[in-house]
Amino acid sequence: MREQWEAFWLRVGDWAHEALWPFRALADQFGYAPSDIQIWCLICVVFLGALVVPETYGDLVLMRRRAYTTGKVVRLDTSGDGPDTPVIEFTDRAGKRQRFHSGLAVNSTTATVGAEVAVIYDPVNPNRAREARRTLTMALGTIVWYGTIAFLIAFVIWGE
Repeated sequence: MREQWEAFWLRVGDWAHEALWPFRALADQFGYAPSDIQIWCLICVVFLGALVVPETYGDLVLMRRRAYTTGKVVRLDTSGDGPDTPVIEFTDRAGKRQRFHSGLAVNSTTATVGAEVAVIYDPVNPNRAREARRTLTMALGTIVWYGTIAFLIAFVIWGE
């Protein structure tokens, strides 16, 4: 049984190595000879960057155009495997009701339906809204994501 398991993982390793041939060929064109793990880390950097950078851009635009208001928790989203998150509704400057799912887990303020919550939103694009006054939580999340990306980039550059 152990031999079959080891043979299986050897095949997986060979498959993973072969899957990287386009990236290895591209690296060879630039005179770089990365290991397989360095290439996989670079692929992870690209993937994480595609997720994190647009979110950061949205946050920067939000900080530049910010408008503050008070919203109300209308529902707690308990779906999924992650922590429960509040759904918050607020009225923008034009008098339209807007609703957004917070990306932050519920806390003592947002744990109750009907609770009032400080909201920051973009008056040009009211769909871009966040809970206000939870900057430490947002900052820690951003530090973790960009720290992970920086660590992977350092590994790609200096590697094994």
